[in-house]
Amino acid sequence: MNLFNELKRRNVFRMGIAYVVVAWVLLQAIDFALDIISAPNWVMQVFFLAAVVGLPLVLIFSWVFEMTPEGIKLESQIKPEESVTQHTSQKLDRTIITFLAFAVVLLLGERFISKEDAPAPAAAPASTTEQTVATDQAADNRNRSVAVLPFVNMSSDPEQEYFSDGLSEELLNRLAQNDQLRVAARTSSFQFKGQNLDIGEIGRQLKVANILEGSVRKSGNRLRITSQLIKVDNGYHLWSETYEREMNDVFAIQDDIARAITTALEAELGATPTASVTQPTDNMEAYQAYLQARFLLNKRGKDNMLKADELFEQAVKLDPTFSKAWSGMAYNYALLPVYGANISSRQAWDKIKVATGKAIEYDPENAEAYVALARGNVEGDFKTRLNLYEKAYELAPKNADVVNLYADFMVSIGDFKTAERLELEAIDLDPLAAVHYSDLAFVLFPVGRYDEALEYGRTSASLEPGNINRADPMINGLIMTGRYNEAAQLIEHFEEISDTEADLINFWWCLFYYEQGDEQNLRKKLAERLDELENGQGNFDTLMTAFFVTWLDGTDAGLPILKLAYETDEWNLYWPDYFYLPEDVSDDPDWLAFWQRPRLADLIEIRRNNKTQEHIGLWKERKQP
Repeated sequence: MNLFNELKRRNVFRMGIAYVVVAWVLLQAIDFALDIISAPNWVMQVFFLAAVVGLPLVLIFSWVFEMTPEGIKLESQIKPEESVTQHTSQKLDRTIITFLAFAVVLLLGERFISKEDAPAPAAAPASTTEQTVATDQAADNRNRSVAVLPFVNMSSDPEQEYFSDGLSEELLNRLAQNDQLRVAARTSSFQFKGQNLDIGEIGRQLKVANILEGSVRKSGNRLRITSQLIKVDNGYHLWSETYEREMNDVFAIQDDIARAITTALEAELGATPTASVTQPTDNMEAYQAYLQARFLLNKRGKDNMLKADELFEQAVKLDPTFSKAWSGMAYNYALLPVYGANISSRQAWDKIKVATGKAIEYDPENAEAYVALARGNVEGDFKTRLNLYEKAYELAPKNADVVNLYADFMVSIGDFKTAERLELEAIDLDPLAAVHYSDLAFVLFPVGRYDEALEYGRTSASLEPGNINRADPMINGLIMTGRYNEAAQLIEHFEEISDTEADLINFWWCLFYYEQGDEQNLRKKLAERLDELENGQGNFDTLMTAFFVTWLDGTDAGLPILKLAYETDEWNLYWPDYFYLPEDVSDDPDWLAFWQRPRLADLIEIRRNNKTQEHIGLWKERKQP
């Protein structure tokens, strides 16, 4: 009891209360100022920690010292009859009351501003219960959205970046398996790698309510992983944790983080954690080879992808039951022919068959394996491939790559309505990935929606400035909408800066003259393609050459070139922009017979069934001189 009275006499309690009240008001003011200058979240955290550390120091100070008219003195040096603690307590009471008044004003002001900033409800007919439920559901879905930013590599070796990137991607895929969460896809999330942007701005661009960020330090077999889940609208930390474990625990860490995130969201929104995911491999050396391969595959490019293939091979050699490594190998090989590797689609198929067979054997629900099997299949008919894509989509409806490739296939068979819906889904999952806007433009071109396609093409080009492939739909759109001057300027620009895309640039010029009916200049540009073909260099797509030759000189001239495209299984042969239905071009028996070849016959039949309008694709009647 004596101690309690002494604490009261020395104003320790009053000093503690005064400190807490004053500190709270000052932190609110600091938070407001930091928001104005868009300071990073850690700055506010430093102020908060300083305030917490200061409290015990202030309490100790108030016990040891006393404020007197002559200044601060040690309490032990002051005689009881000379003490002014009573007078000091009155000052502290006034300070507490003053700052409490400030606190009340701040709280009321914050509440008033929140109401002022809230948008007024739009005038509309009386809302129904269904509309209210739908609105609440949309808001709920938004709040359950999360983006996984690439974890920062804190290891002394920069080469360990593959591991921090790989861990981030694995976490992203793990969270995406929870049907109650909407997870931004890798391409969009990784756009912010190395950028010191405000969390609020990142959340706005990715259209998510929560951000997961962190860092990885790997030293030998030891891991130190920090991660934190941040609410975008106010910067508050819903959850944070640091893991210091052995490398062998990496899958348990991933599971812990995924479970902690959904648990944190559950507290606010009712999202429930999913069951733990089966460990993909017990061999950590195989897992690291797999992450390195993924790192290179995501970079794309012939050299990176060939090196990735070696690493996938290494991973499955170390663990022959590693399904994700087998499917990664197959997916990589399914894309290699498109990226300039000296590997034909038929050569790739031999490896894809084996790899996907192994992947599905060890994990029948491996969606990537079904996608690779569908994309690389040069033997099965289109109905078989459709079934494979449907299976992949059923297994991974929130995987942007699966959705995008499924949409590409639907374009090839002429189901443009489904393809458009799927590409819009891909954009929702991966809003900063230029490829989805580009591919959506190419969904719209065959059905004549040129103005819309051009806008998506412009978006694609703006997301990856200087990328010639992402500029492709924009230049196509400019040509198809008659904006020839702007198109010509862009083509000339890429001619100056690119020395590796002669095929695409030549195609643009051919299309430029084709759309204007300028046969003389079209023949000049087409001569470049024919020279390449005659010399056997193989740098230009044969199918596109066949298209323009057929239009200028008829099917007799174009058919031999078209047969070369079939023999090499060029992907453009199955794209609807060029020859959608053979009868739209000619009723020549030899021409029609060509389209009855294996794989082409069932494709054409599916397209006939899907046809919903008279004109589809680039083909048009040539005006006879």
